[in-house]
Amino acid sequence: MLLSFNSLGGLRKVVLALFVAAYALLWVGGVGQHLFRGLSGNENDWMASLFLLLSGLIVFVGTRAIDELPSLLWIAAFGFVIEVIGVRTGLPFGAYSYSRVLQPQVFGVPVVMAFAWMVLIVSIKQTLQAASFPRWVELMLAAIWVTAIDLIIDPLAANLLGYWHWRTAGNYYGIPAGNFAGWFVTSLAIFATIKQRWRPNPWSMWTGFSIVLFFTLIAFSQRLFLVALIGAVLAVIQILLFRMYGRRGWAIPN
Repeated sequence: MLLSFNSLGGLRKVVLALFVAAYALLWVGGVGQHLFRGLSGNENDWMASLFLLLSGLIVFVGTRAIDELPSLLWIAAFGFVIEVIGVRTGLPFGAYSYSRVLQPQVFGVPVVMAFAWMVLIVSIKQTLQAASFPRWVELMLAAIWVTAIDLIIDPLAANLLGYWHWRTAGNYYGIPAGNFAGWFVTSLAIFATIKQRWRPNPWSMWTGFSIVLFFTLIAFSQRLFLVALIGAVLAVIQILLFRMYGRRGWAIPN
């Protein structure tokens, strides 16, 4: 029998509700300032860091099966170590460095990047696993999906928001193509290490979806229409999958 956070009863629900409320407030405020005021994220570095931290905490607390927590921590650690290697060697993403926008940092990498990797990987894993694809198909689709998400995030994070800077410009909004190859290889490696089937956690799926929608709306506000289109396509696909899973009774957070 799975050990469950349900045994914590009302405490877990209260903590989760507080995290979700704070995250939603930052989400709406972040989208609103770009849609209506056109401000860059450089002015609010602590808010950007808190936003990513809260997204990770929602996924972590929303995970009801205690035996799945080591996998979440492993994903976060894997992503963070890859980022450290990346800023020091240029592998596997290319030569880049983080600005001082996201804090705190360890070895030149914002700590919240660990949460960012965890949220995206868990969201896609949760979304795809219910479709019962053969494992190799699920791995490839998951890696492609995460890479497509970076097509949305990187043009905004590296340019408008100034979270990091590329030392050599590429053809896709100044981002080198090798970065996306690095995302594909890294995410494929992470997914390959996750062999268990997780208990459905709609909180993780909706949080990952909200991040994609967040950057999609900002891209639209900045007239980055190709980026916004990619984001819209991914969002629609995920909504359709949510509706399919909703018929099975677990697409609504609880």
